[in-house]
Amino acid sequence: MMRKTQGRGAPEGDPGASCYPDAEAALALALDLARQTGAELHGVFVRETALLAAGYAHSRVVTYSGQRQTGLTAGALAKAFQADARRFEGLLARRAKAAALVSSFREAEGHLQEELRRCAAAGDILISGFKPILPAAGCIAVILAEGQAVPGFALRLARSARKPLVALVACAAAAQTGPGAAPAAKPAGPPGDVAETRLCAQPEVLLRQLEHMSPVAVIVAAPLAGLPPPARIQEAARCPLVLRSGG
Repeated sequence: MMRKTQGRGAPEGDPGASCYPDAEAALALALDLARQTGAELHGVFVRETALLAAGYAHSRVVTYSGQRQTGLTAGALAKAFQADARRFEGLLARRAKAAALVSSFREAEGHLQEELRRCAAAGDILISGFKPILPAAGCIAVILAEGQAVPGFALRLARSARKPLVALVACAAAAQTGPGAAPAAKPAGPPGDVAETRLCAQPEVLLRQLEHMSPVAVIVAAPLAGLPPPARIQEAARCPLVLRSGG
């Protein structure tokens, strides 16, 4: 999570995750944004309630080294969560210190997206991690409302990552031409910064676009009302999700 540093006018960033690989993915983006703005970093590790409540009788575990284990118990899962939390905390502290950034860390239990929004202040940038199975070599996608300009931090992130920026515009059905997303006028912003614009007249169209894009990250700039839930957007995109608190 990224939040404004007192007196500096920059948003703070909250990288959040429920396992260490996802935490690494979130932190990489958070550090990139924070270096540009001088923001504070607030790491949040969330123990997912759904996993804690699940049954373990027929479970199987594959470790980071590829070893298979059986006999998963609630105690073993709790230890795994604790180990990942400590690794995330240590990584955050080391990388923030190396970048001369202020950081903090906390743990929570619940659902990742809900906990990130609950602990955020208005204007914070929330980054929920997702470690892709395959290397993501694609674009950075930004979801916009009709007539909305691309946020400055999205433009800076795309430039820093050297990735094309693709705008997905959540528009009224009447604006759509064709069975899927269609080309449209580029959103407001510096010329040449948006490589492509696609209209998405229905939530299902937006999700299908994300499923076929293999983006490096998805930035949700449009208001959340009328969009699929953030967790569903991230599930379709299979990459870190960035949104501003209060959206």
